[in-house]
Amino acid sequence: MTAEMTAEMTAQSEDESMKDAVVDQEPAVQEDDGVAEAPVEDPVRRSRGVPRWWPAAVVVVALLVLVAGSVSWWRADHDSDRALAQTRDAVLIAATSHIETLNSLDYEHVDAGLKAWGAVTTGTLHDQLGQVTADQRKLLEDQKKISTGKVVDAAVFSLSDDTATVLASVEVTVRDGLDKTAAPTVKRNRFKADLVDVHGRWLVESLQQVAVDIS
Repeated sequence: MTAEMTAEMTAQSEDESMKDAVVDQEPAVQEDDGVAEAPVEDPVRRSRGVPRWWPAAVVVVALLVLVAGSVSWWRADHDSDRALAQTRDAVLIAATSHIETLNSLDYEHVDAGLKAWGAVTTGTLHDQLGQVTADQRKLLEDQKKISTGKVVDAAVFSLSDDTATVLASVEVTVRDGLDKTAAPTVKRNRFKADLVDVHGRWLVESLQQVAVDIS
């Protein structure tokens, strides 16, 4: 064997040794065993798919319902108070006007005055005013007086859905129809008026003079 052949064989042996070393250094390829990697769980979808913000939303809705209920109750309660106040005002206005009418009469217009009395009354009082005789009319005319009533103070004493009682202090100014220069006479009286709601109108059912407590 020549030196040349020996050198060639030695070179081939070294090449194979280097190939084996390279093969040993290559990383092993992991075979796919067909099992998929488990996905990472989304924390938002925990608790059977219920989002984390759901309990807070329930609390907010409950608070809104509570507030809405409280506001409705408050409005209903105050609406009732407002309606009562409006009714009281309506009664007071009607009573003041009607009491002044029933204390006013001009001897020159007796029939018109009696008609005005009938328009603001109801019940027994209305019936009594409708029964004024011709002689009574003539007596009112012969007195030659002009009476003008003015309510100086009034208050609602009691009130229900369709009835009310009003106490009023009244000044009645009486003038002599014949002597225009005569000083008028002023009478001060106190009246209790019972009113009834008749088809949306407050009318006087009775009018009584009451004593003034001066003690």
